Amino acid sequence: MISHKEVRAMLDECAAGYKIELKTHNYFVYYNGLTYPTLPKYSEVEAGHVKKMARSLGIYDCAKKFFNW
Repeated sequence: MISHKEVRAMLDECAAGYKIELKTHNYFVYYNGLTYPTLPKYSEVEAGHVKKMARSLGIYDCAKKFFNW
């Protein structure tokens, strides 16, 4: 499980200029004209969600290094 603090630290490093918006059931993550609309708003997120988000936003290689996957 990955905390939202760790997710935001990874986004700070790998997706400078990103934006997170809280919606009714999820966070929407915006970066470089792309949107990942299904980041769970629980205190911790499964690694699979973070990996899917990183692939969707085109930052997977950086995220992989950040989390040592």
